[in-house]
Amino acid sequence: MDPTVGRLVIKNARIITENSIVEGDLLAEEGRIAAFGVVPDGAAVEELDAGGLFLAPGFIDLHNHGRLGVNVMDGKASSLETIAKGQMSHGVTGFLAGTSSAPWDQNLAAIRTAARWRAGEGMARCLGLYLEGNYFSMEKRGAHNPAYLRPLSVEEMEELLEAGGGAVKVVCLSPELPGAPAVIRFLRERGVVAAAAHSNAAYGEALAGINAGVTQATHTFNGMRGLDQHEPGILGAVLTDDRVICEAIADGVHLAPAILDMMLRLKGPDRIALISDSVELNGLPDGPYQFEGHTITVSAGTIRLEDGRLAGSCLSLDMAVRNMVKLAGASLPQAVRMASLVPARVLGLQDTKGSIAVGKDADLILFDGGITIKEVFIGSKRQKKC
Repeated sequence: MDPTVGRLVIKNARIITENSIVEGDLLAEEGRIAAFGVVPDGAAVEELDAGGLFLAPGFIDLHNHGRLGVNVMDGKASSLETIAKGQMSHGVTGFLAGTSSAPWDQNLAAIRTAARWRAGEGMARCLGLYLEGNYFSMEKRGAHNPAYLRPLSVEEMEELLEAGGGAVKVVCLSPELPGAPAVIRFLRERGVVAAAAHSNAAYGEALAGINAGVTQATHTFNGMRGLDQHEPGILGAVLTDDRVICEAIADGVHLAPAILDMMLRLKGPDRIALISDSVELNGLPDGPYQFEGHTITVSAGTIRLEDGRLAGSCLSLDMAVRNMVKLAGASLPQAVRMASLVPARVLGLQDTKGSIAVGKDADLILFDGGITIKEVFIGSKRQKKC
């Protein structure tokens, strides 16, 4: 038990639960939520008057690669520290470190570094690794370098998981690739989420992947075969199958507002995970940058290759929540759920994280009506004002 974590009371908050907003106070003891709404009297190590701010569970970003000029693929602890600090300032209390397509040895080195790294104070916690790289269709590879794409094999997947030492939580792949069903079943047996990504799969191929164990769709619509009335493709499969959680980059650019609205109607708030897909250019000034032999331009909140294709996002999860309310018509509890409880369920952490409930970790955020983050608590410890 951490002796520095005692009794925290947050008073006068609008508390966002899974389905409603409750006005009142919250009590946290020894890093966990002990009561909310009406809380018992008692001496508090720390007491904070929220002054009517919204109190929500901390966001969990399943899919992000970097920001502020650094990337998980740097293979450096300092890069992970920068990412974790940046994430926390946007209300994220836990995230997955995301890799991308790269030479094999660089992939292994980045995985090993991220698996060993532990966050300090003032940082979001790294909850594991998200591997987005190397196993994609050539047609829908997006910004992934074709020179780094590789054939699927159980043996190679085993080597990646071994490098992660149990930290790998999600692996992305195109389900139509040769050998995909066997690899998907292998991942499922190891307790790792298989996510369909950068895929040109026909409907039948995508459904075969889901039947083998795919339970997640990586940045749905983006890097996927289009929907056609004669061949529904991978989109037809992931949007209609309740076994699949669909990631959404809710920036209004990767997905038009009408698409966000459609996704919410089709999948509902319990089968959409809001993600940032943030890359290292997020947070840098507008202008051209050189990356992997490409000129990539940051402009007005977008990141594009020379041919205009999107190459990652400048999004953060607080903005994603705001956009789901403003652009897609979600209620605030629904939007928060898509950024907290749904990702927690993906990671199997729904019993300890992702919502405000008695007994869960006191990973909490305070924000105003514009969803601007004001305070962050991890395990009831106040990190800093944002």
